[in-house]
Amino acid sequence: MSNKKEIESLKSVNIIGLGVNRRLLMSASRVMVFEVFLKENIGEEVLVVNTNIGMEIYYYSKNDYSLFIKESILLYVLTKRNCEKLKFTNNLNRVEVYKSFCEALFTFSKYPQTFLAYTKKFIYLKEKNESSKFVIPILNSFFEEALKVIEKTGKMPHYKKIHDAKNKSQKSDSDKILIKSLISEILLKRHSN
Repeated sequence: MSNKKEIESLKSVNIIGLGVNRRLLMSASRVMVFEVFLKENIGEEVLVVNTNIGMEIYYYSKNDYSLFIKESILLYVLTKRNCEKLKFTNNLNRVEVYKSFCEALFTFSKYPQTFLAYTKKFIYLKEKNESSKFVIPILNSFFEEALKVIEKTGKMPHYKKIHDAKNKSQKSDSDKILIKSLISEILLKRHSN
């Protein structure tokens, strides 16, 4: 198993629109289609984060799909954007992804509304992709580590709102576990009768 972890790695492609008004590269419905397309071609461990600042595509694979992702993005946004104004950055290993992810969070923390929106989006995506074995757990560890650093500096904007969103997410997780447990218990009793 350790050989697999050495071969496979978390990678990302980050896209930022230069010199344009801050708006989504793709609509939410189009992002869902794009993510399904990527999962069909790369594998299930793909996460697309679409914000007004840009788009981040995280994937867990031994292969470098950065060119494939770039060309796919260009096809999906070709009619909506001036593609010459898109800046692509590839992070091809866990260390590069970590640096990029944390730098983005530290930068966002200087802009309270952006930070709050990104944090809520990440928490939502974490819940939505709870079956992820690699991408979400790794990114969540980066996220929690960055939040601790930001919190230590005393410069975490919207601390209460972020704390509440995280607690709601954790409560939701414990509720799901309780519900699954109750369903299992009911099914066991049904089969024993």
